[in-house]
Amino acid sequence: MIRAWLIRPLPLNGVNRVKEFKENGFVAIGWPQTGSLKGKTKEEIRALISQPPYSYAGVILGNYTATIDIFVNQMRVGDLLLMPNGEDIHLGQIIGDYDFDPRVADDATGYPHQRQAEWLTCVSRKDALSLELRLALKNQRTTADLSKFAREIDALSKGERLPTNNASEKASQIPDDVDVMEMSYPLRPNFTLTFKIPKDITRDEAQRLSRFFATLYFN
Repeated sequence: MIRAWLIRPLPLNGVNRVKEFKENGFVAIGWPQTGSLKGKTKEEIRALISQPPYSYAGVILGNYTATIDIFVNQMRVGDLLLMPNGEDIHLGQIIGDYDFDPRVADDATGYPHQRQAEWLTCVSRKDALSLELRLALKNQRTTADLSKFAREIDALSKGERLPTNNASEKASQIPDDVDVMEMSYPLRPNFTLTFKIPKDITRDEAQRLSRFFATLYFN
């Protein structure tokens, strides 16, 4: 099974590292004060970043734990990468296991968690990507699972395109020009609910959404 991952070129302090990632053939994430995470489980990562100097809690802790765990434990050599940078979509493949580079493990540079990558091509967000994949990229996390789009990403990385399902795209309830954010809520210890809402959601809309959840069937 082909797997694909979103990776953003902004590992720390909003500094764009896309040029460095492409020229030197790697990808990286921040959180420089954790030390090496090689061999750390998801639970161990969660415990580590819940303590100083990060001291994350609640939903933020869950989101950051998931982001780091993807990079450290879930990515594999051979998986596909999609790195958005404005309208440019850089496509590549992971060619190295997780590594920790202590030379950039500080708050000034701050991207010690690294993997080697081979960059294959660059396509246009608007012209090459399906509407559903473009909407998925509105997820603001540093890393995210895009495996449901792996066939499309694989085709694009080879200079090909899958047939477009125009009817499906037109049926989408989220217009392409609506700015959305993906929210996660830990409903159970082993189940996290993920959904998308407009970034400019109003108080009335949020209240109507809560009333909708209250009408769901209860066992």
